[in-house]
Amino acid sequence: MKTISVGIIGKGNIGSELYKRTLSKKWKVEWIMGSKGFFKGLSNDKIGETEDYPSRVKGLDLVFLAIPTLDNGKTAFNYIQTSLDAGVPIVTCEKGALSNYYSKLEEAIRDGKIGYSATVGGGSRLLRYLEERVGPQVEEIHAVVNGTLNYIFDGLSRGRSLGEVVEEAKKLGYAEPRAENLLEVINEEATGDVPMKTSILFNSCNLVSERMAARDIQVQRIEMNQLKKLEREASSRRYIVSITRDSNNEEDVIWGFKYSIGDWYISAGFKHIGSNSLFRELVPSGVNNAVLISEGEFGRDGSYVLTGPGAGAAPTSLSMLIDAEKILL
Repeated sequence: MKTISVGIIGKGNIGSELYKRTLSKKWKVEWIMGSKGFFKGLSNDKIGETEDYPSRVKGLDLVFLAIPTLDNGKTAFNYIQTSLDAGVPIVTCEKGALSNYYSKLEEAIRDGKIGYSATVGGGSRLLRYLEERVGPQVEEIHAVVNGTLNYIFDGLSRGRSLGEVVEEAKKLGYAEPRAENLLEVINEEATGDVPMKTSILFNSCNLVSERMAARDIQVQRIEMNQLKKLEREASSRRYIVSITRDSNNEEDVIWGFKYSIGDWYISAGFKHIGSNSLFRELVPSGVNNAVLISEGEFGRDGSYVLTGPGAGAAPTSLSMLIDAEKILL
C-alpha cells in the first residue's frame, strides 16, 4: 500500500496539530513550511527557503494550508494556484483566498482539488451541510460563524468580565494571533474574520451565479463606546449573519454591515436574540458555530439547525483531515 506523502504550510497551532494527526495516520510529512523556510517536522532543522515552494510541492499527494490571512488572501491564493499547477490537491483553513478569489478557484473546487470545509465553521462541517441542504425552497439562512465572538459573549452573559473572557480566548488559541488588547481582538474577528467567512458561506450556497468578494464589503471598526454598549447588553446579543430575500427587514442590531447580491440581502452584526424567533433556535453555546436554514415562505416548511465546534486547532485540523481523506480516496 502506497504511503501518503504530504506537506504542511504553517507552523502555528493548526499546523502543529495537523502534523501530529497526519503522523498518527501513518502519512509521511515531507516538510513543514514556516515564514523562514522549510523545516523537517516541528524541529528547527531548516531544509530550504520559502522560494523553493514550486519545486518542493511537486510529487506530493496533498498539501495542507494553515496560515493566517495575509494581504486579503493573495499569498494563500498563490500557494493554492502553485499547488494546483503542480497537480497537487490542497486542503485549506485560510479564509482570504476563497473569500476574495472564489471565482478563480471554483473550477478546482468543483473538481474536488480543493478542500475548504474548515474555512467556515471549524469542525462543524457547516459548509458541507449547506451545500447539500440549500435549494430553491430556502427563504432565509442565519449563521453564527465566529466561535471566538460567540465564546466571548456567552461568557459575558454568564457574568464574567470582558477582560477575563478575552484573555481566556487568546490563551485557548481562539483569537486571531495578531490581536493584543481586547478591542483589537473584537475588531479582528468582527471586521476581518466574519466578512471573509460570510463571503465563502454565501458563495458555497450557490444561490446566484455572481460571486461575492469579502474585499467589497464596507465595514467600519468597532469603537470603544459601541463595545461598552455591547458589554452591557451581552446577555441578549450575539453576532449573527443573515441571508434573506427581504431588503426591508428591520433589525435590532448594534454595528455590523449590509451587502446585497442578486436578489439576496446579507446583514451581519450584534443582533438582539429576541428580535427574531429563529435566533432562539440558532444561538449555540461556548465556542460553537451554528447555521439555521428556514424553508418555505415564513418558514412554513420548517427550519433546520446544525451546530458544531468552531474555533480551535483540534476541530479545525480534524475537519481538514476529513477533507483530505475525501480527496485522496
